[in-house]
Amino acid sequence: MSIELAPERVLRHYLREPDPLVPSGPWRVRWDLVPDREAMLRSEVPDTVVVRTSGATGTPGEWSRSREKLLDEAALLAGLWHDSPVDLTLAFAPPPHLYGLLTTLVLPAVLGVPVHYQPGLDALSADVAGRVVGVTAIPWTFRILQRDQELLSAAAEITIMHSTATLPPGADEVAAGLGARVIEVFGSTESGGIAHRQGREGPWTLFDDVTLVEEETGEVPLVVSGPRLAAGLTTWCTDDFVEVVDERHFRFHGRRTRLRKINGVRVDLDDVDHRLRAAVPCADLACVAVDDPVRGESFTVLVVPDASEPPSLPTSVRVALKAWGLAPHDVLIVSSIERSEMGKLRR
Repeated sequence: MSIELAPERVLRHYLREPDPLVPSGPWRVRWDLVPDREAMLRSEVPDTVVVRTSGATGTPGEWSRSREKLLDEAALLAGLWHDSPVDLTLAFAPPPHLYGLLTTLVLPAVLGVPVHYQPGLDALSADVAGRVVGVTAIPWTFRILQRDQELLSAAAEITIMHSTATLPPGADEVAAGLGARVIEVFGSTESGGIAHRQGREGPWTLFDDVTLVEEETGEVPLVVSGPRLAAGLTTWCTDDFVEVVDERHFRFHGRRTRLRKINGVRVDLDDVDHRLRAAVPCADLACVAVDDPVRGESFTVLVVPDASEPPSLPTSVRVALKAWGLAPHDVLIVSSIERSEMGKLRR
C-alpha cells in the first residue's frame, strides 16, 4: 500500500534534505488539494537543482538547472497530454534522475492532479476507476502494466509517457491491451527533453524551444541548443547518431557507444538486446561491446537465467543470433547484471 505524504515534505526530501521517515516504497501526493501549487513550487524547489548522472552512458557528473528551467520543462511535458487531460498520474521514474524529478515531483504539481509513485514491482494500489490516467514510464514499467492489466482496465483512459531508453519488446502489445497510447520523450540529463513522438515508426519532433545545430542530411551526431540545457552549456553533443529529416525532425539511428561494425555491417547492440529478450526467456540479458582479435569489433552476451531455464541457455542465445546473421564473441551466464536505478547497463 502507498502512504500519503504532504507535497512540501516530498519536495524537501528529494530536493533539499533527505527525510529518514519518507518511505522508500510507494507513496502518493494529493496535488489536487493544494490551493496555490505555483507558490509551493517556488517556495520548496531550490533556485538551483543539481542532478547527477549515473555513468551508465559516460563519465558520472553533476549538472545544475534553475527552478525556472525545471518548471518550463514540466509545462512542456504537460503539453504532450493536452489532448487527453489526465486527472491521476502513476509515476515510475526515480526522482533523483532528471526525468523522475520532472515527472514524479513537478509534472503532477503543474497538472494539479494526484500522483502515485511506484519505485518497484509492488502491486499497484491506486484507484484508477473512471479516471484519465497518465503513466510516466521507464522500460521496466511495462512489466507492471501487463501484470496489473485487470486493475488498470477500470480506467476511463490511459496515456503512457515513456523516456530514458528505447521502448522494450512487447511495449506496444501491452499498451494495446490497455487501450492506451504511448508518447515517447527523447532527451538526456545534460540537455533535458529534446524531442517527442507518438508511434514507434515515425520521426522525432523537436520540442519548440530546441534547435538542431547540425542540419546536414544523412547520419550525423545529434547536437542541440536551447534554453533548457544544463547550466554552463550553450550546445550539447549527445551520444546519439540521427538522420536529419528537416529542421524540426530526425530519425534515431543509435547510441555511439552501442553501435559496432562487425564484418562490415553496423550492429546496434540495443536492438540486439531487445530482440534477444523476445527470443530467449531469461531473468535479464545484456550485450556488451568488446574487441575481437579476428573481427575487430564484437560483443559478448551476459545472461541471467531464471530458476526454470535449462543449462542449454547459451546455445539458445547463439541459435537466435545465428538466425539474424550474428555471432557473439562469447555468451556468459552471470548471477546478475549491474544496472542504474533507471535500468541502464553500467559498463
